[in-house]
Amino acid sequence: MKFCFPIINNAGAATMIYSHFASAPQFLVIDTRNAHITVIPNCDRANPYAGCNPFSALCGQDLDAVIVDAIGDDAVRAMNMCGFKVFRAGSASVAENLTLFDTSGLTEVPVLDSHLEGRCQSGASGHSCGHHHH
Repeated sequence: MKFCFPIINNAGAATMIYSHFASAPQFLVIDTRNAHITVIPNCDRANPYAGCNPFSALCGQDLDAVIVDAIGDDAVRAMNMCGFKVFRAGSASVAENLTLFDTSGLTEVPVLDSHLEGRCQSGASGHSCGHHHH
C-alpha cells in the first residue's frame, strides 16, 4: 500500500507528521510493498513559487491512504476527489501510524461541513450552536 504523510523533514519511517496537512512543506509517500520512499514538495509543480497546493502536489499519485493530524473540510474533499481516503493519525510518528493502520487503529476523516456547524445563529440552513442567547 502507498501511504502519504504531511512532513517538514524526511527521516524515513522515523519522520514525525506535520501538524496541519494543507500547509505542510512536503509530503512523505511510503510504499509498504517495497519500502520505497518518495518526498513530494507541497506546491503546484507548474508554479512552485505560488505557495502550498496539496491538491496539485498529490493529484495523479497512486495513494491508498493519506494520514494526517489536522485537516480542513476543503482539503478532505480535494483528497477524496483525487480518490484518496484520509485517516486521522493516532500518533505523531509515521512508523507508529503504519502499525496502527494495519491493526485498524485509524479512523477515516469525514467531511463535516464545518462551515455550517457551530454557528451562534439560526437561519435557513437550520444550523445553530444549540443554546439560547438572552
